[in-house]
Amino acid sequence: SRLIGDLSVVDVVTTMGGEPPPSKGGTADTPSRHVSSVDPSFAAAASGTAAGAATPAAPPPKRERCELETFTRCSESHLWRLMMSFYDRKGVGAWDQGIVPHFITCNAFIGRAYANVLKGLITDCARIGRGGRSPESMALDPTEPLYILEMGTGSGKFAFFMLKALAEMKEVLEFPFEKIVYVMTDFTEENVNFWQSHPGLAPYFESGHLDSAVFNGVTDTHIKLLRSGIVLEPGKLKNPVVVVANYLFDTLCHDIFQTKEGRLTEGLISVGSTRAKEPDPLDPEIIQRLDNRFEYREITDRYYMPTEGDDGEHLQRILGWYRDHFQKNHPNDGASILLPIGALRAIRRLTALSAGRCLVLSGDKGHNNPEHFTGLLDPHIAVHGSFSVMVNYHAVGMYFTSRGGFALHNPQEEASLKVSAFVLTGDTTSNDDNNGLVLDWSTDGAVEERDWDRAAAFPNLSIAFRDSVDRFGPNDFFVLQKSLKEDASAPALKAVVALLKLGDWDPDVFYKFRDPLLNQAPTCGAKLRNDLLRGIPRVWENYFVLDRDKDVAFEIGRFYYGVRQYASALRFYKESSESIGEHHVTYHNMGLCHYSMNSPKTAIGFFNKSLTLNSSYAKAASWRDKVQKEVDNSDAVVQQAAGGEGTGSSTQKQPSTQPSGEGGQLVTDRAGDGGDTDTSTRGELAQDLEVLSLDEKSKTQTSTDTPQ
Repeated sequence: SRLIGDLSVVDVVTTMGGEPPPSKGGTADTPSRHVSSVDPSFAAAASGTAAGAATPAAPPPKRERCELETFTRCSESHLWRLMMSFYDRKGVGAWDQGIVPHFITCNAFIGRAYANVLKGLITDCARIGRGGRSPESMALDPTEPLYILEMGTGSGKFAFFMLKALAEMKEVLEFPFEKIVYVMTDFTEENVNFWQSHPGLAPYFESGHLDSAVFNGVTDTHIKLLRSGIVLEPGKLKNPVVVVANYLFDTLCHDIFQTKEGRLTEGLISVGSTRAKEPDPLDPEIIQRLDNRFEYREITDRYYMPTEGDDGEHLQRILGWYRDHFQKNHPNDGASILLPIGALRAIRRLTALSAGRCLVLSGDKGHNNPEHFTGLLDPHIAVHGSFSVMVNYHAVGMYFTSRGGFALHNPQEEASLKVSAFVLTGDTTSNDDNNGLVLDWSTDGAVEERDWDRAAAFPNLSIAFRDSVDRFGPNDFFVLQKSLKEDASAPALKAVVALLKLGDWDPDVFYKFRDPLLNQAPTCGAKLRNDLLRGIPRVWENYFVLDRDKDVAFEIGRFYYGVRQYASALRFYKESSESIGEHHVTYHNMGLCHYSMNSPKTAIGFFNKSLTLNSSYAKAASWRDKVQKEVDNSDAVVQQAAGGEGTGSSTQKQPSTQPSGEGGQLVTDRAGDGGDTDTSTRGELAQDLEVLSLDEKSKTQTSTDTPQ
């Protein structure tokens, strides 16, 4: 079995609870109990005598364990209170400090992919009554808002990218863009306050396209929008609701089940810590020292009834499908199943806002092929600051099918991020067999066939999902940029440009590949340089300030300096100082720009600013002295010329050997793609670039470039 840590058999227990409660919905059978793992030395000791020894081996050292909670249903366990405590106490710091990985779901590529899928749904729904095949219940009212509700928004970065993509395609949307309202939600107020003050989100708040709310999808039934004051309540929305949930379902509460030989058992969990005592049971650091135990008890056929209301019938069908499927196909192996009950409860609450009409887009780590559940194992819990489990997207899809909807899954199995789309076209009673709501597990593939039949009524949605997710989707983009970064020691500039174009010039990708960009751009051919000059402004358009260790503006300034666009370089060095903070290297580089633009006295001022921040910075002192000497010599020449006017002297000031910069002007190269221009100043330019290359490494203490 798999879980956190190397856990040995425990005799000393500090407990915070009493005896295990009886299994809810189950029987009083004696449970089978599992430890997460066993110290390897215990197995040798248990054999009685160590190899070659005359006396029994010494038992392993005993380890203490603080039991935070006795055995209980997983979805009700202390585990999820620790999760809530982590995000509540860390706030946005969970993302801007890199504690929680987020790049894979927060980049320009995935924002555009989701926007394309939504565009497909809008097209299908807008054409109802005009030859479209979608059910009439999904018809759009262009006079009413179309709400996009993101659960667990976190930093707001994904919302920024998806809204931006939708705004850029508004001319081809078959629904008025001004009626689209994106609502960012989270359960912690700190995140909501962060969004309100973020400069990248401000234009969307001001235009009314963006709103926010404090919302717990597992427990809350209505959403009060903070900006508009509107309250979203069950049955209130005139248009279908669009739900976005990235890296969320894996952190909401789950229930554990196993099935073998036609029997279903529930997994109970005892949450513990490797320490003897935990004064604060909600301390998020406990996650790093989890020491959990599991036991399994047989359950009845009505495990979720009546506690889950209308969903009880759907959930029982799902559990019954797994029981019968694995009894038929893997009778000797059994299966271990996680049911994302927290996600399903949230979906029920959100879809109630629009009478069961919705599109749900979700990306997470998980499985949509039930064959991955084969075997009897304890659930694997991954720790990454917080913790997460693998999402059972197959069960989520069956839930939608049972409610009369359908699922679109990406069948790719080797993927860090699984993206699925789920559609409901309106609720009917959960026990209405005549409408095909009961899952048919008597024939393999029946659920998938029903999904395909229902998806055929949404051809534009299906094609958009195929093109933006299935054929080459967010996970593929993540893998591609990660491989180019980690596997290529010196990636070619053309390859980097191609990747940037594929990712819509995503700022994080630009930052990851700044070294090959800055090293090769000054000497590359004019055509490739022009492609970069056209694309780099897009990097800044897509910039969402979050991780202040990644000074994107500074790196853009370095790029422009390298290609002799000094005015543009100055603009971004100034932006870096204002948005990230003053730094002696930034002022030093600004001095180099002014010197290159034949403004030596202004350059001296910036070298002095650099030295004010860091008086021991030798490079700024050296350049200041060098330029000051040139200015003094130039002034002396001018004075000498002025004094000798009556004698016919014609001495003139010598021009600087640095090239003058005309920011924004593209370089042209009539010699061809591989040629260079203005080679007379190449030596001095290289000298300056060397200074920048060396100085940059002390600019910031950046975290690893490994994509997350």
